[in-house]
Amino acid sequence: MKHLGVTRSVLHSSHAVITPDTFVRTGLPEWPGSAVVLHIAPVIGLRARFVQYTAEMPAGAKASESPDGYQRFAFVLAGEVEASVGGESRTLREYDYVFLPAGQPHTLEAKSDARVAVFEKPYHPARGTASPGVHWGNERQNPGSPFEGDDHLIARKLLPDAPEFDFMVSTMSFAPGATLPYTEIHYMEHGLLMLEGEGLYKLQQAYYPVSAGDVIWMGAHCPQWYGALGRNWSKYLLYKDMNRHPLGV
Repeated sequence: MKHLGVTRSVLHSSHAVITPDTFVRTGLPEWPGSAVVLHIAPVIGLRARFVQYTAEMPAGAKASESPDGYQRFAFVLAGEVEASVGGESRTLREYDYVFLPAGQPHTLEAKSDARVAVFEKPYHPARGTASPGVHWGNERQNPGSPFEGDDHLIARKLLPDAPEFDFMVSTMSFAPGATLPYTEIHYMEHGLLMLEGEGLYKLQQAYYPVSAGDVIWMGAHCPQWYGALGRNWSKYLLYKDMNRHPLGV
C-alpha cells in the first residue's frame, strides 16, 4: 500500500509518530560520508527543544563534535564505532553509548557499517552546579529497577540522575501485556525510539500501534501511555529534559 501513500506516520501539534517507511536521509557537515535521518528537530513544532537522529555510518566514516557546541548522546544500534574523547578511545558495540558534554572535541569512527542513535541539545547550566563530564555505558549491563514496583516493567537510567545533567536518557522494558500504570501528563518533552518488540502508544486520545524502528515525539503535557503487545518483551530508548526550571530554557 506504500504506492498509495498509506503510512502509520502522523504529525500533530502535540506529538508525532514517525515510521521507517517515511524516513528521508540527508547529510550533516559533522557526519561526512554518513546518511542521517533527522527524526525530531525544532522545526517539527514550537516546543521541540532538542534534536534526535539516526546516523547510518559506512565502515571508515568519521564524525566530529557539533560546530555549535551541542551536547551529544550517542547510542550504538548496530556495528562497531570507535569513540575518541579527551585522549581516551573505546570501541562501542551494540547498546554501548557515550555522553559527550557541550563543546567537548571528539570523534566517532565506524569500524564496520554501523547505525547510531543520537540526541543533541544546547546545554543549560544551573547556578552553582558544575558541568557534566564524559559518561560511558552499556544498556544491557545496567540491571535497572522495577518501575513503580512492577517487575514486568524495568526502567534503566543511562545517565547519572544528577543536577549537572539537564536531560536524561533511559530505556523502558515491558513484558508482554505490561503497561505504564497510568496516563502521564508532565512538562517534560520526549524523544523515543522503539528498540525491540511492539505495542500500543496512546498520545492525546489516539492509540497508535508501534514496533521496532519507530520514532515518537511527545511535546510537553501531551497525555501519554504505553502497553506491550506480542509474545516478546518490548523496549524503547527515551529522552527527556530535566533538572531545569521551564521558564529558564
